[in-house]
Amino acid sequence: MKNSVFTSVILLFILFNSCNNSVSEPKTDWNAIADTTSRALIENYWNADKKCFNYQNDGQSTGFHYWPQAHALDVMLDAYWRTGDRFYLSHIHDWFEGVPMQNGGDFLNRYIDDMEWNVLAMLRAYQLTGDEKFLQATEVVWEDIKKYWSDIAGGGLMWEKRDPYGKNACSNGPAAIFAARLFREKKNFNDLEWAKKIYHWERETLFDKETGAIWDNIKETGDGLKINKDWIFTYNQGTFIGAAVELFNLTNDSTYLHDAIKATDYTLESLTNKADNILKSEGGGDGGLFKGIFIRYFTQLIQHHALPREKKQEYVDFMFYNAQALWNEGTDKERMLFGPYWKTKPEGAVDLTIQLSGAMLMEAAAGLASAGYVSGMALSDFPVWSGNPVFEGWYADPEVIVYDNKYWIYPTFSAPYEEQVKFDCFSSPDLVNWTKHENIIDTSEVKWAWRAMWAPGVIEKDGKYYFFFAANDVHPGEVGGIGVAVADQPQGPYRDLLGKPLISENVNGAQPIDQFVFRDVDGSYYMYYGGWRHCNVVKLNDDFTGLEPLPNGEMFMEVTPEGYVEGPVMFMRNGKYYFMWSEGGWTGPNYRVAYAISDSPFGPFERIGTVLQQDPFVATGAGHHSVLNIPGTDEWYA
Repeated sequence: MKNSVFTSVILLFILFNSCNNSVSEPKTDWNAIADTTSRALIENYWNADKKCFNYQNDGQSTGFHYWPQAHALDVMLDAYWRTGDRFYLSHIHDWFEGVPMQNGGDFLNRYIDDMEWNVLAMLRAYQLTGDEKFLQATEVVWEDIKKYWSDIAGGGLMWEKRDPYGKNACSNGPAAIFAARLFREKKNFNDLEWAKKIYHWERETLFDKETGAIWDNIKETGDGLKINKDWIFTYNQGTFIGAAVELFNLTNDSTYLHDAIKATDYTLESLTNKADNILKSEGGGDGGLFKGIFIRYFTQLIQHHALPREKKQEYVDFMFYNAQALWNEGTDKERMLFGPYWKTKPEGAVDLTIQLSGAMLMEAAAGLASAGYVSGMALSDFPVWSGNPVFEGWYADPEVIVYDNKYWIYPTFSAPYEEQVKFDCFSSPDLVNWTKHENIIDTSEVKWAWRAMWAPGVIEKDGKYYFFFAANDVHPGEVGGIGVAVADQPQGPYRDLLGKPLISENVNGAQPIDQFVFRDVDGSYYMYYGGWRHCNVVKLNDDFTGLEPLPNGEMFMEVTPEGYVEGPVMFMRNGKYYFMWSEGGWTGPNYRVAYAISDSPFGPFERIGTVLQQDPFVATGAGHHSVLNIPGTDEWYA
């Protein structure tokens, strides 16, 4: 029900108009390659006694190097996210024990950037595992990092705690990324201000706006401030790109996106070998990791919905070209080791830093391939973003479904209750281009309704389309409730099927609104409905003109889960019943969607957690959602 603005547009609509394109499958199985190389990273470098990664693969170089540990954790997180394999999860938790033990008992360090790499990885670990220990550790380190901002050189975070006069790109770009991501996680606006402050200092101090280069550092000397413009490294390009993308996501300010593209284009033009278009070797030691860091944030830019398709095409081809070169020419496949130049096999022992860059590239290629990207894609095959919102107007409570090879949205018209006297719907062949079908039914057809027409849903049966809705915001003793209409096509026009409400009484405390019709595997149709913090289920008869007794003999059965307010949704997957509902207040920031899983359509439905919640930079009013299954697939979108 309600009057909230339909701005969330159900996040599924950041989908692609290429869903039905017949793009050939990539010849290279990047997922299998990433499985091999990420496991090889652990097999070749993991020290089971110390619970961290050795510096080389020879078993002799077991000294502890702090900053590469973060990137090794990132690779394990990449692999765990991609596969769900508990092999990686166990190492992720062991890493959390081992690294601080080798680092003096905590995650603090004299080098600011080294701490930043670790908080970035641990924040991801928290988001993927849900284990609070990772988040708590990042918060401790973040508080320490912020102490090393100073006004020298106009601001910026120091690189090394004992040197207040040097400010480096590598100690500011990662911090801006982390602050932005922490803001998204905790909604502390102070973190957002830190992200902006750090980014804008780096942009004004170390970013060459003409070329897109990121200069390595600025230092106050006896002769004044000196910028080292001779050192330009891929990892500084990467973290500047990553910070720009994060802030573009949070602000929708296109300046950030333009900055990211500028820095990327410089990297591809100036930090590659002209002869073969491969990223240059930056040696071993610390430099061995630089390209992998660039690849991580470059990949995130590639997948961004707002990146122009021409750039996507260029960047995807570059990425897969480098990945193919490394796998075909630069990998010692007997030892599964990489070299610093991605077209030359390594000899002898290989630094962890070098190996990590190659592993990052393989995981990036697997991620892109899984998202549908392949080398040599035609421009027309690249995704197009539908926008947010996907169409103009004030709408809420969307029901989304596929009929006749089109996507359909049936929403509430969001207006004062007395003006909610009609329904529109929208159709699209591709989730990008939408057609509005106006006034598919209104109060001139539904004689018993005069206000507050809410929360429609349509189900097809025997070639007819049945349109369920609520009207009148009915209270006990009043006329109104849940109605049903019928039409010969999804866009109507619909006619009132009964001339009266299907359900008008308040039963079990449930206001008759927010109905959802669900077809079970045995062909039975059940309707879940209810406002005022109560939810009932009823069984519909064959022609939807009335109700039948439920299997327990009752006509109405209450199935209210913990926290329920309104907006029930039910679907079935792999023999389980997934029940979702809205909780919190629809006018407040806590309006969200929770869920339960049961073996029966009648529950019990024990709350598991939240699947949708407000992000003020994407949408407010994140309740009363819909779930879409792409026909013939196991793809589900909420």
